[in-house]
Amino acid sequence: MKIGIYSCHIAGMDMEEYEYSIKETLLSRRPAEGSGMVAAASFLVLMGFSCLFWSDYAGWAPHLPASPEQVLKQGQYWRLFTSMFIHGDLKHLFSNAIGVVGLGYLLYGYFGFKVYPCMTLLFGAVVTTISLATYPPNTNLLGASGVVYFMAAFWLTLYVCLERRFSAGKRLLRATGFMLIFLVPTGFNPQTSYRTHAIGFCVGVIAAVLYFFPNKERFRREEEIVIDWDDE
Repeated sequence: MKIGIYSCHIAGMDMEEYEYSIKETLLSRRPAEGSGMVAAASFLVLMGFSCLFWSDYAGWAPHLPASPEQVLKQGQYWRLFTSMFIHGDLKHLFSNAIGVVGLGYLLYGYFGFKVYPCMTLLFGAVVTTISLATYPPNTNLLGASGVVYFMAAFWLTLYVCLERRFSAGKRLLRATGFMLIFLVPTGFNPQTSYRTHAIGFCVGVIAAVLYFFPNKERFRREEEIVIDWDDE
């Protein structure tokens, strides 16, 4: 028996005829250069908008949160975006900033600017819109937690789809473990919108699936495989 390392797309082989294993995937490589800068910039944006909200500079604070009345009835759609960046206090800010910075580093590092921040902001607005539609007219939503759950679900779904160095069972087990440890709340806070968390997670899974299948061949070309074949 001989062993060769190939990209199955470059080799042009019918992989069903060979025994092979995945040696490397897109996610087993280092994130793209500049990922740290993007992550740091994300934190600065959250901090800047939150400070603007807390200080009520130039009377802007009332124009930043989002409520069903303001967005869905009055058409103040900019609030779908500004509400993601502001937070009630430092504890609220830092609890969300950890997720935004860490997941932003990964999403930008492996999938680029189109996914983070562009797609993330767009779908974050979708999450906020759906959440607002479920609340009374004067309920205010603020904070990035819905976006964090979207980003986490997006990353975990793509991890399961892409990291084929491990079996499907192991990938699902790891993704489930991450979700249980980091995403499932251990207590109840009446000021927290757990509904928005759930909506963000569901939208993240759907967005990841919609992103994966059109790009599946490109992702597969990033793989290196080990093929066993018979000399004879």
